[in-house]
Amino acid sequence: MKLVALSVVLLLSACHGSGKTTRQTKAGAAGKSAVPAPPTNPYESARAKAQTGARLTRAEQREACFYRAGARVLDTLDADAPTGDKIPIEHFVVVMQENRSFDQYFQALPQFGQPDVDVAPSSYGNADPSGEGEIVTPYLQADVCVPDVPHNWIAVHHQIAEGRMNGFLTAASPDGKRALGYYDASTLGYYYALANTFAIGDHYFAAVPGPTFPNRMFALSASSFGHAKNTAPPPRDEEKTIFHQLEGRGLSWAIYSEGTTFEEDMYPRLHQEKGGHFCPMSQLYTDAAAGLLPFFAWVESTYEGALPTDEHAPANVQVGQAFVSRVIGSVMHGKSWPTTALFLTYDEHGGFYDHVKPPHACAPGDESPQIAGIHSNVRFDQLGVRVPFIVVSPFARAHFVSHVVHSHTSILRLVQARADLPALTARDANDQPPFEFFDFEHPPFVTPPALPDPQVDPLQKKRCVSVAREAHVQKAKKKPSIACPATG
Repeated sequence: MKLVALSVVLLLSACHGSGKTTRQTKAGAAGKSAVPAPPTNPYESARAKAQTGARLTRAEQREACFYRAGARVLDTLDADAPTGDKIPIEHFVVVMQENRSFDQYFQALPQFGQPDVDVAPSSYGNADPSGEGEIVTPYLQADVCVPDVPHNWIAVHHQIAEGRMNGFLTAASPDGKRALGYYDASTLGYYYALANTFAIGDHYFAAVPGPTFPNRMFALSASSFGHAKNTAPPPRDEEKTIFHQLEGRGLSWAIYSEGTTFEEDMYPRLHQEKGGHFCPMSQLYTDAAAGLLPFFAWVESTYEGALPTDEHAPANVQVGQAFVSRVIGSVMHGKSWPTTALFLTYDEHGGFYDHVKPPHACAPGDESPQIAGIHSNVRFDQLGVRVPFIVVSPFARAHFVSHVVHSHTSILRLVQARADLPALTARDANDQPPFEFFDFEHPPFVTPPALPDPQVDPLQKKRCVSVAREAHVQKAKKKPSIACPATG
């Protein structure tokens, strides 16, 4: 799809991003606008303080990107932060779906039981220069399989628009209005119930302002090693991931998938040497029921076939929701539940709108994005657009919203804190685990809560099958090359 390179200045109040702990104005789809607090930049504040010779706290050192690859959690986290056995999680399960923004999925959450969440105010909009021109505001989307929206490196920066967050429509033109549609509980009832029951983050961002592959690499390696395109990265002499760290420590791990995985493309040597850890989805359900979940489980849906479950547009979002509910249900009602934490998130926003400016991030190293025409002094030092993030665990705080900035490497740092693993790069070295989501002393959900069954509209499902067939080249599903052993 052709990207319209058009600079648009909105003549209406726009809601801009904030620092690590400040809040945006919050409102629903028809919410009230208010004057936001003056924006702050914690990175610049910490750097300025360091230049005065003042002693920095560890939190300020993280803000200033002080720590480097190899840094251990005991040296980077606050003194009272739990580590090791003080984190009573024995099983980490990460379910990373595809390409949805926070506002697109949870714009209506304040009207459906959770008012303490930051969504686009009623004043938010994007300019549509086509025809006679108009300002388009977010609207309730009825289509569950909306056509894809551009989300490459250039498109995402156009959408962010230097923090104005008003370039989503023009980046998606023609028919760019689809980028501003949102869903409510009538379509995503299970997700809305999940967000109202467990702990949700409204300042959780993708790792980089770019597409799937670099974001997934950051989630597992805390770097994309300069790769910024939505393709498999060039082969590297040495692969570094959380999987390699766990393997070296003798801790169990598995990748459960419905078909081919991004990981075998991103880390071909890992797949070749440790193929036994690439397991079919059926094995997850078996392991969860038997209490044999590994220490770290990575769950991958599929983009293949007539009914893809990954939620990547134009996939049917209700089919993806049903897949996630099966995974969560198997974990909640399995024998490993008492010591499990499941993280539901999305690799990137997929080009759909969000109103919060992505904050500064610590560059993992000296690599610059390998995109033609980008200056060599550009670094991976900004987070991507906000995405949904929900923690499902017996330890998850009930009906809780975190307003603290987190990203994919926050999950990495939590796993490293539990297992005493060093940072992979400067990005995770300076990240903070999402501790505020948990109540380790008094677990709220020792008994799993009741959740509604996800609904899949049969008429829309039939129509979306035709859409999927037109949009995707069918690929034969690939099975793991080695039978997956017991992982518990």
